[in-house]
Amino acid sequence: FARAAPPPQAEHGLTAREVELLGLLAEGHGYKTAARALGCAVDTVRFHVRNVYEKLHVHSKSEAVSQALRRGLIR
Repeated sequence: FARAAPPPQAEHGLTAREVELLGLLAEGHGYKTAARALGCAVDTVRFHVRNVYEKLHVHSKSEAVSQALRRGLIR
């Protein structure tokens, strides 16, 4: 039996919500507008961003977006 490729989230550990947030950040949204688009609080966005930084081993929003684009997590 052929092994199926693991889902993209498995290799980096990001949740679907974190990937969705990265897409919004890549489009140029700030924390406030991203929170509005996701239907959550700004503090929740900050929490997700902190987790993204840790999982992708980056230190800024631009680094996170760059890594996500390189890894094909977002378009």
